[in-house]
Amino acid sequence: MKTINKILRISLFLFIVLHLLSCSDNPLAPPVSKEERILRWEEDIDYLSSQLKSSQLNFSSLISEQTFDNTLYDIKSSVDSLRDYEVYIRLQQVVASFNIAHTMLYLPPVTKFHFLPVYAVKFSDGFYIVKTDNNNTGLLGKKIIKAGNSDISIVEDSLKNIISHENIYWADYQLPGIFSFVEALEFYGFTDNLSQAELDIEGAGKVTLNSIEQYYYNFSSGYRSVLEGKTIPLYLQNYSSYYWYTFLASNEVFYIAYNKCSNSPDKSFAAFTDEIINFISSNQVDKVVIDLRNNGGGNSSIINPLLSYLKNSSFNQNGKLFVIIGNHTFSSALLNAISFKQNTNCLLVGEPTGGRPNSYGEVRTFTLPNSGITAQYCVKYFTTVNGNPESLFPDYNIDLTGQDYLNGRDPVLDFILSYK
Repeated sequence: MKTINKILRISLFLFIVLHLLSCSDNPLAPPVSKEERILRWEEDIDYLSSQLKSSQLNFSSLISEQTFDNTLYDIKSSVDSLRDYEVYIRLQQVVASFNIAHTMLYLPPVTKFHFLPVYAVKFSDGFYIVKTDNNNTGLLGKKIIKAGNSDISIVEDSLKNIISHENIYWADYQLPGIFSFVEALEFYGFTDNLSQAELDIEGAGKVTLNSIEQYYYNFSSGYRSVLEGKTIPLYLQNYSSYYWYTFLASNEVFYIAYNKCSNSPDKSFAAFTDEIINFISSNQVDKVVIDLRNNGGGNSSIINPLLSYLKNSSFNQNGKLFVIIGNHTFSSALLNAISFKQNTNCLLVGEPTGGRPNSYGEVRTFTLPNSGITAQYCVKYFTTVNGNPESLFPDYNIDLTGQDYLNGRDPVLDFILSYK
């Protein structure tokens, strides 16, 4: 239950807030005339253009300036026939085409949206409904095959065009929040109105779901989770904790969940590391596991006390130190995984990271004068590895399937427990 709430918060915040946060026909306040609305959008689009050209690092190598200009001119010319959320989406398409996860558009959460009453997560074997309202609990655990008349793979590919991402793994992580966003489904033609959408669901056939109007932070409030009453694996527990640990005595495995690259208000990470050292020195520990699957970043230096300890410990050898990564391992958490790989003999296990090892960062922002849209851009490029790999790939790739999730299995930790 906690993991879905966390995934929901992060997916909706990082994508809907950061990408499309408005669906009212006229979010500008106060209401203006048709002519004034067009002028305001033209001014905003021109400002977006000039600022990105002058501020985004390596702008000309990220996108053809002519293509950029022509696309924005087309949007300006179409404002009269577009609803405001369609202007947002089209602008985000342009910004997403830079292929930089940190370069994006966002607005304050001041208006309501239309949502389908299902929350689906992308796994290696499909798109599964993991949360829904009380009226649709029969859909929990089922796989979505189509939206409208389109196969789910086509739907995914379309929606990814409005997700700022550097690899497919981060785009997959962001999909849950945007799939339920009816404005996006309507924009791409997977439904013909904002009030409902038809899904083809495995085991349930064609199902028409009525949308609900809700603020993003209330979406799914009171929904039922497919995990209710089931065994919850470690990586889905204590999701809101910055970091925590447990000892699997029967396997002599010390498990550390590192969910946020920040010092917890309750306990600094340095103090947390001291606890770890004291525990390990007093118990028979065979393996140490650091789980970064739920970590979207923060301050990359926070983990240094633990890295220093493990680098100089007896666990710094093959088969004794493991770092788990996945498509939510991003930004500073990705840098942490790279640091462990470069400075210890750890094994990386799990799935490819959502972040790209060499990537743009050190973000800055500016706000468009009329709509209030904030644009985020990058002023620095970080090189951490040779070449230009699209992701940090694990030494042992172990996919998490929907069936694993539904049955409370963690194939990654199972692999580590049995590794010899």
